[in-house]
Amino acid sequence: MKQLSSEVRRVTSLSEAEVHGLFALFATCYEAVNLEQFTADLSAKDDVLLLRDAGGVVQGFSTQVTRRFEIEGRVVRVLFSGDTIIAPEWWGTQELVRAWCRYAGRVKARHGDELLYWLLLSKGHRTYLYLPLFFHRYHPQAGSEDVALPHIKDVVASQMFGEDYCAASGRLEFVSSKGHLRSALADVPTARDRRVHVAFFLEKNPRYAEGHELVCLAEISPENMRGAARRHLLEGMQGEDCTPLPAVPWGKPAVC
Repeated sequence: MKQLSSEVRRVTSLSEAEVHGLFALFATCYEAVNLEQFTADLSAKDDVLLLRDAGGVVQGFSTQVTRRFEIEGRVVRVLFSGDTIIAPEWWGTQELVRAWCRYAGRVKARHGDELLYWLLLSKGHRTYLYLPLFFHRYHPQAGSEDVALPHIKDVVASQMFGEDYCAASGRLEFVSSKGHLRSALADVPTARDRRVHVAFFLEKNPRYAEGHELVCLAEISPENMRGAARRHLLEGMQGEDCTPLPAVPWGKPAVC
């Protein structure tokens, strides 16, 4: 089975040619995007996870930034994953999952006892499926009546995205799209739209194909994470040079 490898780079270390290469990859999957906006969004991030094939060619990436918030007198950290893509021919590989969980573990270890949350914008059902794959509790979640996570999400999203965030819907709603999946990638297979998590995403973000983004939040902690995601988080919390914990199979197919 073909494999990808990963590395974490500071955004400030990327050359102009590398940034252009990332945008070219991004634009193969998203419409209504441009280099100027992509570069501006990238410059607001701390790090980028790069996924390379055996020849060293970048086949995917995910941008990351950690921000501090004070909510009702308590300091919390939020890890925000920005632009993320894997070339379709590499969908199903697991390196992004492993790399992100280990990265999140390092962020968690760096901030000690502070609560750490993952802020995820779901432009499509594949992205949303990371939540039930990784976490026990998250928001929005089918059947959940949690009131704490929605409140934290509203505070964070309102501060980060201003008027683009609609608290009533829990979505970023733009007058004109700031990037959406190409139709061939956005379509939901008929057999899949009946699955509970996919159906829930479609209910919560019916205009995803027009660029609306569902704002999601989950606490990053060993107690709230599942299976292999928890194991990779713990690897990251142990440090850069830790010995990987024994590999275990994922309970669900990979999503990208």
